[in-house]
Formats: sequence, structure tokens, C-alpha cells
Amino acid sequence: MTPQERAALAESLLANPLFAELFAGIERDAVEAMIYATDDDTRASAAMRVQAVRAVQADCTNALRDMTPRRAAPV
Repeated sequence: MTPQERAALAESLLANPLFAELFAGIERDAVEAMIYATDDDTRASAAMRVQAVRAVQADCTNALRDMTPRRAAPV
């Protein structure tokens, strides 16, 4: 997959309202599970879900950022 294809797919994911709604719901539920966890293992598991959701969103954003035009070095 070329960087351009990767960026185009990342842009379509980030622009998709279903993607945003699904990941917001997963994150919200995991944060709630962290708050109301009765033991450390449950809290840690929920924290990992939050981190995973945020990592996927950051990866999509980074794929777009990597496509910004780069300027040539000064001569």
C-alpha cells in the first residue's frame, strides 16, 4: 500500500461518522469500566482498551500527517 493510499483510507475512516461513534462508545464504556472497577485487573484491562482506541485514532491521524508536503532543504 502506498503512502497516498494509506492516507486516503485514513482520511475516509476519520471522516466516517460510524467510525467516530463506535470508537467514542468503546472509549466511553472503557472509561466508565475504569471508574467503577472493583479490582485492579478489571481497571487495567479497561485502561488498555482506552489506550488501544486512542492508538488507532492517532495512527489514522499520523497517516494523514505523513502526507503533508515536505519542503526541500535550503541550498
